[in-house]
Amino acid sequence: ASAMLRTTANQLWTRVVPAARQAYPAAGVATQRTFAAAAAEDDAHAPPLNLFGLPARYAAALYTAGSKAGNLATVQAEFKTVIDAANADKKFKVFLEDPTMPKAKKMKALSDFCDGAKFLPITKSFLGVVAENGRLDQNQKIYDALEEYTLAAAGQKKATVTSAQALTPEQLKDLTAKLGAHVGAGEELKVETKVDPKLVGGFTVAMGEDFFDLSLMSRIRQMEQELSKPV
Repeated sequence: ASAMLRTTANQLWTRVVPAARQAYPAAGVATQRTFAAAAAEDDAHAPPLNLFGLPARYAAALYTAGSKAGNLATVQAEFKTVIDAANADKKFKVFLEDPTMPKAKKMKALSDFCDGAKFLPITKSFLGVVAENGRLDQNQKIYDALEEYTLAAAGQKKATVTSAQALTPEQLKDLTAKLGAHVGAGEELKVETKVDPKLVGGFTVAMGEDFFDLSLMSRIRQMEQELSKPV
């Protein structure tokens, strides 16, 4: 799995780097080597953990590119700026995620956006690749995976707790203590809370590849499935 992840990151990196080569000559030189010769160097810049799925592969490519260029934090912040802009503007979000919208039009709009915001060439090129591949609807998932990589590199692990109602300070404290049992030695737990009334009651917890569903809606669905079975 790690070999596949590194190969995918390398393949995407070779597409991301052309636009960034002028700003980062050393990175440009690296991409001219064969994958085999660059493998050892890539290992030093590979994400610190393995995540699976397409969004994680894109995130791994961006992590590697940003790490090689020494601007990972800036690249991550710029990527989040695009996501925040889409979340704040419904029309912009629909424009980016509409599969019927010509890819060339999306690429041009993102290029102009990046130029206006003075983004780094790596960020601009990466967004262009995502747009060209028709994966802009995966931006949030790509960012979530990227954040997991950067947190892991900093010795942190993120837990996203989604509850039907906002947790009280006491509930959050108790849950955080229990989640700490799932954190490795030397790791720091970072808890993010969200509210989703559709859960009806209870909560869900997402920690990397682990997902715990303790919501009332989940129990209701299980009950419906049981009741629908023939007697």
